[in-house]
Amino acid sequence: MNKKKLQIFDRRSPINVLGPYQRAVIWVQGCQFACQSCIVPESWDENGGETIEISELANWILSQPEIEGVTFSGGEPMLQAEALSAVIEAIKNQQDLGVMCYTGFRLEKIENQGTESQKALLNQIDILVDGVYIEKLHKDLLWRGSSNQRILALSDRYQDYLQKQSDRSVGLEFFVKESAEIGFSGVPTQPNFRQEFESRMLQKSVIVNPK
Repeated sequence: MNKKKLQIFDRRSPINVLGPYQRAVIWVQGCQFACQSCIVPESWDENGGETIEISELANWILSQPEIEGVTFSGGEPMLQAEALSAVIEAIKNQQDLGVMCYTGFRLEKIENQGTESQKALLNQIDILVDGVYIEKLHKDLLWRGSSNQRILALSDRYQDYLQKQSDRSVGLEFFVKESAEIGFSGVPTQPNFRQEFESRMLQKSVIVNPK
């Protein structure tokens, strides 16, 4: 991956279902895990998506009104750790936004075997959701799909918030894109939600494109 640019699948703001409060959410492109029943397999190919300059993405995040933070999802953010660190640094130089990040890697593996860039990125993250999605462990959980995945507070920023938050899904957000496709953000409470929803929508000649 280009260290001065990011390969992203999508970006959207504001989102209320992928972290505390209102957030800008970036879905990066490229993932090695290929989890069964992944909700966005389109984000796996590291050559897909959109190439964007670090400064452009940082400026876009900073231009979003009334957000408390930014969430990086995917794809796999740790595959572009150096570029994401640069985005966070550019943001933090101008605004104190909280940072949440998803990864299929376990925290301990990054700490013990990760690259220096991945370890540096960890130091900039307030909340980490770690672990691959495992369909047979799917449950109705806060911000994650399967029970092996963990919500880890890596700083003090959200500790009080997390202690008061119920460990249940906060639902999905639906929207209509300019292409007239229906999209949704968030973590479904049931496995195979996308497949079933797409099937029902196709019966009505509606295309679904989740983000």
